Amino acid sequence: MRDQGSRPHRNLADRMFGALLRLLPFEFRSDYGREMAQVFREQRRERGSHGAAAMVRLWVETLRDMLRTAPRAHLAMLRQDCGYAWRMMRREKTFALAAILVLALGIGGNTAIFSVVHAVLLKPLPFPEPDRLYYVWGDNTRIGHEAASLPDFVDWRAQNTVFEDLTAISPRNVTVAAGGEAERVIGARVSDSFFRVLGVRPAIGRGFTPDDDRPGAPRVVVLADSLWRRRFGADPAIVGRAVTIEATPFTVAGVAPPGFAFPRAAEAWTPLAMSAQAAHRRGDFLLVIGRLKRGVSPERAAATMRTIGSRLERQYPDTNTGWSVALVPAHEQIVGRTRPALLALWTAVGCLLLVACTNVANLLLARGAARSREMAIRAALGAGRARLFRQSMTESIMFALLGGGLGLALAFWGVALLVRFGPADTPRLAEAGLHPQVLVFTLAISVATGLVFGLVPASRAGRETLHGDLKEGGRHGDARSHARLGNALVAVQMALSLVLLTGAGLMGRSFAEITRVDPGFRTEGVLTFRLSPPAAAYAGDDKDQRLRGFYDQVIARMKTLPGVRSAAATSGLYLTGTGVAVNSFSIEGVPDPPPNQEPDAHTRSMTEGFHETLGVPLVRGRTFRASDVASGPLVAIINRTFARRYFPNADPIGRRVSFDGANGHPIWREIVGVVGDARQDGLDQSVYPEIETPFAQTAHLAMTVVVRSDGDLGALVRPVRERVRELDAAVPLFDVQTLEAAVADSVATRRFSAWLLGAFALLALALAACGLYGVVAYRVARSQQEIGVRMALGADPGAIVRMVIVRGMSAALAGLAVGVPAAWVLAQYLRTLLFGVVPHDPLTFAGGAGLLLATCLVACYVPARRATRVDPLTALRAE
Repeated sequence: MRDQGSRPHRNLADRMFGALLRLLPFEFRSDYGREMAQVFREQRRERGSHGAAAMVRLWVETLRDMLRTAPRAHLAMLRQDCGYAWRMMRREKTFALAAILVLALGIGGNTAIFSVVHAVLLKPLPFPEPDRLYYVWGDNTRIGHEAASLPDFVDWRAQNTVFEDLTAISPRNVTVAAGGEAERVIGARVSDSFFRVLGVRPAIGRGFTPDDDRPGAPRVVVLADSLWRRRFGADPAIVGRAVTIEATPFTVAGVAPPGFAFPRAAEAWTPLAMSAQAAHRRGDFLLVIGRLKRGVSPERAAATMRTIGSRLERQYPDTNTGWSVALVPAHEQIVGRTRPALLALWTAVGCLLLVACTNVANLLLARGAARSREMAIRAALGAGRARLFRQSMTESIMFALLGGGLGLALAFWGVALLVRFGPADTPRLAEAGLHPQVLVFTLAISVATGLVFGLVPASRAGRETLHGDLKEGGRHGDARSHARLGNALVAVQMALSLVLLTGAGLMGRSFAEITRVDPGFRTEGVLTFRLSPPAAAYAGDDKDQRLRGFYDQVIARMKTLPGVRSAAATSGLYLTGTGVAVNSFSIEGVPDPPPNQEPDAHTRSMTEGFHETLGVPLVRGRTFRASDVASGPLVAIINRTFARRYFPNADPIGRRVSFDGANGHPIWREIVGVVGDARQDGLDQSVYPEIETPFAQTAHLAMTVVVRSDGDLGALVRPVRERVRELDAAVPLFDVQTLEAAVADSVATRRFSAWLLGAFALLALALAACGLYGVVAYRVARSQQEIGVRMALGADPGAIVRMVIVRGMSAALAGLAVGVPAAWVLAQYLRTLLFGVVPHDPLTFAGGAGLLLATCLVACYVPARRATRVDPLTALRAE
């Protein structure tokens, strides 16, 4: 009687069990799987088997036991591997600290930049279903996207069938008076649908109703939570109370929820309360936002709005010819301009992390070569290649996790610096922080980093020749393969470093070119501040006269301050882009162009002495005088760009222009002077044609006062405030800064990007140099016998140095060969961020390559000099 199943049945069971093992993780197939296979065979011998059914039952029981015990076995092996890795780190503290610090720099930099990218680019807008919000723009083929007029907005709102509703927004600064003190805050006039479209409900009180948005309706206001707490002590009974805004009482209708400040930094919202019938169709000043109906695609919405634009074009040919309607997602509209710079920085810090990974991989390769005897002994004692692979990967991931933890601490510090010193115009930058999504990113990138830099060293675990490593102590095991891998990793570091150096060089040269641009005026020693008297306080038929009197007194008081040489005021300061209007104009004697093809120019108003105070050069004619009063001849000054474009072969002095006529009755102004071009919207922006008028003839409420002083501008701020407060305590100063600071702010984004990219590039270069130094030093240590033999045979120390340097520089040159094409591609991506520099600037490429090669030469020379100090007898005796 047979006590075991037939051989075919046993073979079938063995094959089925083998198929099961192949489905299990690698380490179970090699270690635990072999153990369970042995248990299966022993059970089969002990219990016996009489046919296929018995074999299947035994197979199922063994499988059940295996699946029950596998997780516990896996955790036990993982704890064992982690414990061993921790003991090795404690024993090799210097190596572990170096690897963790390198990884912390790479992971911390990535975490810090990702926190900004997440807050600015990835984080949804803080509104319900923000993907349904779209900006609606007037679209002109000549000038692109433009704000909407009130009549166009009313028609868009009434005729569309794709939006739940549209809302119109007119941002403006307002003066809020409370507790006897006035404060200038950012506000907005909005249509009644503002809060409904955004999906925001006031935390206290209510929003606006259609009755609030009618001309002559009682004035109401919704306050931001920040303003409510700061100026009104978070009074819960604020609803229904009167608040003075622009010297006019408004009733508080509600308080917005905490954190709501839209448009950016707004703290007070009032209804538009304007009549569309009284507005001009090309009086474009409104931002329009709509919320799409559910189920309506963006393509359908865009087509519908274009149809409405075509309809209005036919209905109002005099004003709407050439105008259509365009939609832009709200998130894209708000953050789109910052995307290229942020993605460039994220790419740069990603390259830095790769450099750190290859650096640590090289360290682990050298460490693995030194531990080859240990690995050989473990293999001799029965450890399979899978076990050695798992142990090596466990150590790598532990390094990465520890580096990620330290990197998280560095990122916390880095995010604070980015928020503090980042460009002020970066939207949502203040929201950057170590949020849960950022922590998940850090964990994921730490594990991924451990897998990346640990894969190559781990794949070599167990490959060494067992006999050779045990016999020779692991000193010559697979040396050539190790050298090739080390050189390859160094080449990768060099290539990535060259990419970063080239990008940083292009951004740095671009920023340097911008700083060399002549702004068209003198910036040193000038203090600027803005004033905006309440409209209600300066209403009436004599409002212009009263405004002129107010600003004349302000300027006169400024001139009495110690150290002040001159003072003046303008409706729009150069470079800031604020307070400047863009108006179409006509030139006397020149035929009018077709509708909507009229030329336009920047227009601004200024007091006597403004050009002299800022040092704007006079090209022809004269500047404004005290005699240029409202009752005198109307005059204007144009800039050089205007003169060149519209009077290319004629003298503009004495010609007349008009930009503010009405109902076909132009108001002609005689050109009395031509001044030099002053940059209007930024040093990197081209100069636009400009018409300037005397303040006495075109008074404005809001003006920027400029004060030139020989003294300390910081010490001048307090007496300036006191002089204005003595004149009118209801008019607060705001936007107080030096003109040099205003110029610096205009290039803040470029400066920030250049400095940050340069820091990443230099850090990557330092890590790459350390990696090359480590490889060359390791190679010198491994080649002591060869060097000793050469020196014993009379080799010159210089020849030894050249040999070591040539071998080390070969990897650098290989990296250079790969890095140049990669840098060429990156330069093309940076094209939109550059100014005054071509993307493939040969000087920048040559400078980056030269710096890289010089650094590599130093990294090779230090261990090469050490090689010449090897004592030949000692080296030969040691071998």
